[in-house]
Order: sequence, then structure tokens, then C-alpha cells
Amino acid sequence: MRSRRSLTVYLTLAIALATVGGFALVAHRTGTTVLHAATTPNWFLLAGAFAISAGVQPLRAWAWSSTLREPVGFRAVYTASAVGSFLDTVLPGRLGEGSKVAVLKVSAGKRWPGLPRAGGSLLCAHLVEMIAFALVGAVSAFFLPLPSWARWTVVGGLAAASAGIALAGLVHRRIGRRLPRAVDRFLAAAAAPPRVIGLALGILLTTWIARGVGVFLLLHALHLDVSVRAALLYMLVTGLANTAPLLPGNAGVYQGAALGALAIVHKAGAHAVAVSLLAPVVVSVAAAAAALVGLALYGRRFVDLSRAALQFGA
Repeated sequence: MRSRRSLTVYLTLAIALATVGGFALVAHRTGTTVLHAATTPNWFLLAGAFAISAGVQPLRAWAWSSTLREPVGFRAVYTASAVGSFLDTVLPGRLGEGSKVAVLKVSAGKRWPGLPRAGGSLLCAHLVEMIAFALVGAVSAFFLPLPSWARWTVVGGLAAASAGIALAGLVHRRIGRRLPRAVDRFLAAAAAPPRVIGLALGILLTTWIARGVGVFLLLHALHLDVSVRAALLYMLVTGLANTAPLLPGNAGVYQGAALGALAIVHKAGAHAVAVSLLAPVVVSVAAAAAALVGLALYGRRFVDLSRAALQFGA
């Protein structure tokens, strides 16, 4: 057990050192031009990108609330979703997802639906979000120069997410009674009815469209004159790279994907590097703002909710 933990620690440190080294090399080669590009944006467009990034949080919470199918209250779901989404941007390995359930237990109070229902509905919401992203990618593949790996990943993600929901429903119906009650309730929550999945899918498709607009504004805010198609390509490639973050903010992997996507549309140089570095910061700060709004809605219980999130993340 110790050897596995040591290997994990050493691997994480190696990735972190390689990331820092890569950033240092880029900074050395580009000099102060990247810093200048990052600190002289079009503030109006940057504010628009920030607002959209924060504005998708209520939509994501609405999607989770629809799959939850319990009278928990939107305020509780929004706070849990926003806090967990922020932690996802500053913790490795999607640890913020567990924090969403932990915060919901506190924010819901007496309306807490139980761990199986909360966890299963959250899984369902994420699978539907994956389907929405894959649908956007599949449609875009007809007119965007997506790399072959991206095309196959989109197809695989669509199939895997759809199969996941279908499998949960099949197991629940066929052998659910033979399983432990908690496991059966989890599967029942993950396999939402078609009407619920359709509502969540519509909501999450809207979030990806909004994110595409936010990416377009962000690229132009940093003086990259790109088309809507190029912004969509950037969103898809970086979105695929963010599926399994190893480091906080997926540092290193995100930057590589961002620069690769911009290179496809013939954009490079200091402004491209500035986008790759600043974009995760904008997302993280916007998520933090959305989380603070959610926590502020609970007044004095701010500390209890924060403690629940951080204890799980630790």
C-alpha cells in the first residue's frame, strides 16, 4: 500500500516538475510578450467571457436537480454544484465531484435524499453532460478539422455515456431486488426516465453552446482574431483534454491541447500562449465567484458548508 502511495506521489511530483519546466521554457523563449498579452486584454470581452463561465453554473445545477427528482430545493443543489465545480478547478482528479454530495448533505438539511440518490443522480447528470458534449462534437465533426483522435474520442464518449445510463437501468430492473438496497437506489437514480434525461440533455446542450460563446469572447479578448468555427474547435479539443485532470486545473495537459487547437487554425505566438495560460484562470475565478454566491445564500451556515467541502477534498 505504501509503495502505491509513494508511486502516486512521485508521479504527481514528476508531472508537476515537468509542467513547471515546460512553462519556464515557454516563458524563456517568448520573453515578456506573453505577460504583456495576458495583462492587456480587451476587458469588456473578458468580462463577457467571465460572466458566461459563471452563468453556466446555475444551468448545470438545474440539470442535476432534474435528475435528482427530489424536493431538495434549487438553492441547495446550486450551492453544492457550484462549490464542487470550483474545487474541481483547484484539486486534481475530479475530487470536487465528491464534495458536491458532501455539501448537498449539509445544504439540503432535512430534505437530504440520501447518498445513493444524490450520488446516482449526479452520475446521471454527468453522463448526460458527456452525451451533450459528444453530440456537439459529432455535429461539429462535419465542418471542423478535428484530429482523428478527437473524432474517435467523441464517438467513444457518446457510446460509453449512453451505455452507462442504459446499463444502470437494465441492472436496476433485472436484478435490483437482489442487490443491497443502497446499490439498487444508486442505480435507480443513475437511470433516470427518458423524459428527465431529455430535459437534462436540453439544459446541458445550452451550457455547451454558452461555453462556446464564452470561448469566442475569451479568444478575442486576448487579441486572437478567430472565427466561430475556430472557437468551437478550441472548446472541443480542450474539453476532451479536461476529461481526466491529473493536476489542479489540468495544468500542462490543458495548455498543450489549447496550443494544439490554435495551431490547427494557424494561430500561434505570444497571444496563443497567453490564452492557454489565462483561460483556466478565468474558469477557476468564475467558478469561485459562483461558489461564493451559493455559500452566501446560507449566511451563518457558510462555515458548515465550507467545512463539509474541504473535509471531503482533503
